[in-house]
Amino acid sequence: MGVDVESAATSQTAVPAEQTLFVRKASGLVKGWSSTDGFRYAFISTNFAGLGLFGFAYGAFIPGASMFWAIVITAAFMVLEIVTYAALVSAMPRAGGDYIWQSRIFHSTVGFVIAITAWWLIIFQWTPIYASISLSLFIKPVVRILGADGVANWLGTPTGIFVSSLVVIAVVTYLCGMGIKRYAIYQKWAMWIGLGGLAVGAIILLVTSRAGFIAAFDRGAVKYYGPSAAHAYATMVKSYGAGQPHSPFAGSFWQTLRMVPFMLFWLIWPVWGATMYGEVRGAKNFRSNIYQMGGALFAEAAMGLVFLLLVAKTMGYHFFMSTGMASYDPASILKGDWVSPVAMVAWVVNNAAFQVILLLAVFMFLFAFWGTLYLSSTRAIFAAAFDRILPEKAAAVSRGGVPWVALLLMAVPSVLASALYAYSSWFAKLTLDSTLVFAVMFIVSGVGLMIMPWRAKGIWASSAVPKAKIAGVPVMSIIAAGYAAVLIFTLVMWLKDAVYGVNNSKSLIYLGFLYLGALVIWLVAWVTRRRQGMDLETVAKEIPVE
Repeated sequence: MGVDVESAATSQTAVPAEQTLFVRKASGLVKGWSSTDGFRYAFISTNFAGLGLFGFAYGAFIPGASMFWAIVITAAFMVLEIVTYAALVSAMPRAGGDYIWQSRIFHSTVGFVIAITAWWLIIFQWTPIYASISLSLFIKPVVRILGADGVANWLGTPTGIFVSSLVVIAVVTYLCGMGIKRYAIYQKWAMWIGLGGLAVGAIILLVTSRAGFIAAFDRGAVKYYGPSAAHAYATMVKSYGAGQPHSPFAGSFWQTLRMVPFMLFWLIWPVWGATMYGEVRGAKNFRSNIYQMGGALFAEAAMGLVFLLLVAKTMGYHFFMSTGMASYDPASILKGDWVSPVAMVAWVVNNAAFQVILLLAVFMFLFAFWGTLYLSSTRAIFAAAFDRILPEKAAAVSRGGVPWVALLLMAVPSVLASALYAYSSWFAKLTLDSTLVFAVMFIVSGVGLMIMPWRAKGIWASSAVPKAKIAGVPVMSIIAAGYAAVLIFTLVMWLKDAVYGVNNSKSLIYLGFLYLGALVIWLVAWVTRRRQGMDLETVAKEIPVE
């Protein structure tokens, strides 16, 4: 059954919509999340304990920038994203997010090729990346504390990475297969445990002196990396600190602006749950959507700013930037490990049990992040199948509201992608530019809101999105245009400046083939449905009932 949003669409078919357009009358998904659950998902998706900490390590590559002000500027820019996505969700609160919006505002082809390339063809390739982040930040430090150096070293081998990726696949598949009601309980407790660990770490930084930290770091380095790591603090600064800043506030305006694309690797994701809003109660409420996604953005940014201030006080900002640079040297005195900030904080307390507990507690915040790898994507795949572009079986839903075939379409290819990533250096390089695919998708969605008042008048008129205008132009269109402009600037910077590490020509060619593959899938579906007497664009003029 469809909700008629353009009268012309209904007149294009003489058969009742429920028999010709969608796979069934209603999606079968359940509204199992409250607005608080939506906030938690956005907050966890942005993930300070994973993406944030890695973002700080990138800062070493632009030493002339102010990390503090780069975070502030990035968060300010992302307010445009929050408003844009809050409006899109409010106008069309359906499972599938970007796919639904783009196919309804532009064309079925646009929605499928742009959104499904991002939400499906790219995401399952991120599985080993999730595994690698977890290994570097938490698992290897814990293993070294437990005295199993051989295991820690093995985890850095191709087989170690592959096995770790298989663990991620198994755990994520289980988490997503629980159903969103049970998943909401899991993410709540994982988040609170992780935040508790971060709070303890912050207190340790607050009450520890610089001299105390240096002594603890040197002690931990020798204990876990051997006598060759003696005087590690001074060695790190001497070997990797050249040109690195001494304050998170120091930096020129242009260099700070150059840092923003790095910070977007972390702060661009509070809208990650947009594909889930068909299952969030009250999703039509524009203001509630602002609170959920905006609250996640500002909470993450605030955590980052407080962390930088505590690091500057206790660790020394110059030293901290040196550790970021050292993480890219496999011959460093710490055996090529990037000793995560959480591990360095844990070393302050000279007790192995405490160190392990603190690391595992904070890891729970990142562990909660694992489920986001497949959960959002399954809804985009489901929506495309519900529209009959992908095989109808991919729209199958369990009694608990789990799109289980869509989940398998994420998990099974992830095994192959993980093997290729672990054992083939060339494949790992092909995935370097994968974030660009999301930037493109975000830009298209931004432009979609910008033109919605003219391109999709029925949807716009019936939505609860504010209709205020300036000089006859909807304010929402102006905001969406600003958002698209910010991302276009970011995309240009990523492509032209090698410092970001994502302008690999082979990777860009590879992404082009992924877009081509998505287009071929759509064309096959178009021909198949045409022979069955169905026009896919007719489907794209209707909004499915949840």
